Amino acid sequence: MTRAPTLVILEADGWIARQLADLAAESTWLIRPARTVDSALSLVRERRPCVLFVQAELAEDAPGPLRLIADLSRELPDVPIVAVSDVKLNDADRVQWAAALFDLGARLALFPPLTQPVLEDAASGLMAVAIRRTVGDAPASAKPSAPKPKPRRKPAEPVIDLADEELHE
Repeated sequence: MTRAPTLVILEADGWIARQLADLAAESTWLIRPARTVDSALSLVRERRPCVLFVQAELAEDAPGPLRLIADLSRELPDVPIVAVSDVKLNDADRVQWAAALFDLGARLALFPPLTQPVLEDAASGLMAVAIRRTVGDAPASAKPSAPKPKPRRKPAEPVIDLADEELHE
């Protein structure tokens, strides 16, 4: 039997985890907060359906989260990584940072304004992909539960999983 799907969240203040708590509870996912790169890495290596949220402080000179994104995307390419910044950037800088984060291996790069629905949509879409990849064609009774749609919100925009896209040059 597959262990519970997990949202691993590397952040300093717990804000992202609080925004995703209701969705995780409704969907029977675990939230595993991590305060260090090493603890996040060990949680992700547990080989369960997982999505990693990494708070990347782009304005600071702290390469740990960026190195984690790069290393993990090479080591475990099936684990979706969401880079979350709380730094407000102008459009040109946001495009450059998003491109850099994608080059490092992030599937999504989120910038302010960040809202609970944006984080929930990212988590639910990527978790569905992670569950399908990890569980595959297991019997329905053994599969972790998929997120239940919330009728109070507009339908979610589709999540594009860049790992499924082929690069054509």
